[in-house]
Amino acid sequence: MSVDEGEHMKHFSRLVWGVYYLRTRFPGMSVTSWGRSPAHNKSLPGAVADSQHLEWTALDVVWDPGTMPELGTLEAAARTMGLKVIRNAHAAPGERDHDHLELGDTHV
Repeated sequence: MSVDEGEHMKHFSRLVWGVYYLRTRFPGMSVTSWGRSPAHNKSLPGAVADSQHLEWTALDVVWDPGTMPELGTLEAAARTMGLKVIRNAHAAPGERDHDHLELGDTHV
């Protein structure tokens, strides 16, 4: 494993542990999108060309009815794990409301 691969695995592991923590804190959460191929990412309305989904360090979640936490509460919990939250990120017409979770700015 190269140094770059080792660093990527550290970032990926941070995301996985962060999501695990959030799902225990907020059990109504379900993951709907995680890693993406460049072709799939490009095909999505509103997708960002340098999306962390391409590095498998971002994911989208939805909530069971009545379980979506207040944004500030979710952001605070995510921040403790080094994650950033974007609510209803790039919502396309007809798309369910979702939260986008990705590694915070310190992941680079």
